[in-house]
Amino acid sequence: MTSAAAPATAAEALERVDALRDTLLAGGEAADRMASFPHKGIDALKESRLLCAAIPAEYGGAGLAAPGLAELAMRIGRCCGSTGMIWAMHQLQLACLVPSAATRPVLADYLRRAAAEQHLVASVTSEVGIGGNLRMSRAALVQAGEDHLLEKHATTVSYGEQADSLLVTARRDDQAAADDQVLVLVLAEQARLRRTGPWNTLGMRGTCSSPQHLQAVVPRGQVLAEPFSAIAARVMVPLSHILWAAVWTGIATDAFRRAVAFSQAKAKTGRRGSTFVPDSRLGRMHAVLTMLRAEVRGLAVEFADSRAAGGPPRDLTVPANALKVSASEESVRVAALALEVCGMAGYSEEGDFSVARHLRDLYSGRIMIANDKLNAVNTELLLTGEDFLD
Repeated sequence: MTSAAAPATAAEALERVDALRDTLLAGGEAADRMASFPHKGIDALKESRLLCAAIPAEYGGAGLAAPGLAELAMRIGRCCGSTGMIWAMHQLQLACLVPSAATRPVLADYLRRAAAEQHLVASVTSEVGIGGNLRMSRAALVQAGEDHLLEKHATTVSYGEQADSLLVTARRDDQAAADDQVLVLVLAEQARLRRTGPWNTLGMRGTCSSPQHLQAVVPRGQVLAEPFSAIAARVMVPLSHILWAAVWTGIATDAFRRAVAFSQAKAKTGRRGSTFVPDSRLGRMHAVLTMLRAEVRGLAVEFADSRAAGGPPRDLTVPANALKVSASEESVRVAALALEVCGMAGYSEEGDFSVARHLRDLYSGRIMIANDKLNAVNTELLLTGEDFLD
């Protein structure tokens, strides 16, 4: 399927994802098996012009806000967790770029190019020696004439080797404090990546998030003017947790679907005259999924409304952290119940009722920014701030 223009609405984008379901499913299975990038699925999303979902229409994108992005992330996640997570992380990078494009012509031109050519944008925020702290950097920009030199040892760079560009955090200069960070757009042709470790993990194997050593030379115009601290609080933290949670909810939804299908097949093949007893675990799974979907959609709307209102956006750190913790834990419980319902058919790596990959992929959620760290942050904010339950 090839589309000449970006989808005009979230509903149209969902229709395009549905048309790609078989391709996404098959590509996800192959990527998981080989711990390889899901080329078929991502290429299909490119051909359907779904990589520019978060780019505003004025730059040639679909201009979808957080609620539409969350629905798409859930739908793609139902087909393949790795593909869904790649798509979600990519949209997050685009959303971080968009506000700066208004004052940086270089960034505006890049968004137009990214929409036209369906670029894939990766993130380089991790780093050796900072303990997983997003808001700290050892790497720094070093001025060299009209350009900047940048070198960074990253612990994980999801799909970095397949990306057309990278958004990299670094100290403003080599004299800046560790938390005085900027965000830098690095085009693939401006960078040299060297893999420094393997990627052979329990789940999310298709994200290809190996450690990388990055060296790059970038023009000044590709350094975002706004401090990274503001970008992180305003966009990166809340939207990442919304979209990650949406992907996990989508994966869990497909596990639930398989458990329902298994129960229906079991009822049809039961012995003549026997009474089929519905499995109450299906009801428990449905209740959890209903809650998760409502939480994702609710925070997505709140985020979009805050962005559209103008002025200082509301601080969504606490509810975003809470959503991430809840979704990463509850989605696993849904998949675990699906495994119990399906039994050996669910435990198998193959077949229509397998939920093995679902479980493996979902366990990644607890360590994508450790839940204990997020709970500690929320505890501190709640003890020193307002009552966030009002």
